[in-house]
Amino acid sequence: MFIDIWGKKIWYEVYGAEHSDTLLYFHGGPGASCLDFVNQAKALSGKMKVVIFDQLGVLRSDAIAGQESYSMEDQIEMIEEMRSLLGFGKWSILGHSYGGMLAVLYAHTYPDSIHRIILECPSLYFEDSARSTAEYLSEHINSLNDRQASGLCEKIKSADYPDKAEIVWDLSALLGYVTDMELRFYLHGISFEEYWRSMDTSGITDEMWAKGEQHLKKLLEARPAPDGSPPSKVRMTDNLLPMLPKISAPMLLINGAYDPACSRHQIQSIMSRAPKVTQAVFENSGHFPRLEEAEKYTDTVLAFLE
Repeated sequence: MFIDIWGKKIWYEVYGAEHSDTLLYFHGGPGASCLDFVNQAKALSGKMKVVIFDQLGVLRSDAIAGQESYSMEDQIEMIEEMRSLLGFGKWSILGHSYGGMLAVLYAHTYPDSIHRIILECPSLYFEDSARSTAEYLSEHINSLNDRQASGLCEKIKSADYPDKAEIVWDLSALLGYVTDMELRFYLHGISFEEYWRSMDTSGITDEMWAKGEQHLKKLLEARPAPDGSPPSKVRMTDNLLPMLPKISAPMLLINGAYDPACSRHQIQSIMSRAPKVTQAVFENSGHFPRLEEAEKYTDTVLAFLE
């Protein structure tokens, strides 16, 4: 289904429409889409209404033109507009990876719109996540005997990045060297083949996947947009951990024991800064506990929200 927000078509799906309690899912990436949450949405829908959507510029939603202004603030305002258009008073929110940043920013901006917050393997400070991931990949990268790859890995781990957007592109380039697909997608409890089979990609074209690059570029822009609108106040490379003390809603941190993106530093910061936070560690998971330990994940989410 599509919903029109600001003249843009946003793809969304609702599971368990008969229930009143609502959970909204923010996908990661940026640009990864909500495809890999469908199975969990179906499992959770026995007890609650679950709304999933592709963010603007991602997969089935409208693309973002080069001259258009788009920022994390725009994402937040579109999400709040979606809540209003769908007629929900309050909903709980669940953010995975980059979606964790959106969840924190949304909760910080619209605290009266949410009941509870779940952060699944969140990346709330991208530079820290990138350095942690480079460390995680070091052994594999060094085994390739590729001097350029090894140099890039060391750069990410230790270099000062005056332009924080550069570390995003460097990490993307480093992942391009990774030949082990489980490592490349931060998996532990399942194979890459199992991960890919968990999604229904029928009808999804290469052109639809390609939209995501423009989506990412817009979230990294620091300069004013060509249409004269002001520059974004928050970039995806900013550190959102300092926002946590001001978020009073109950929060659940779900992290995979083998996930490099949600680093030990970020886990400690979330647990020490968020006023009402509990933690669930998935011992046989990397970055996707909802797929790697699916039944435990469903039970954990329902227990927290109920």
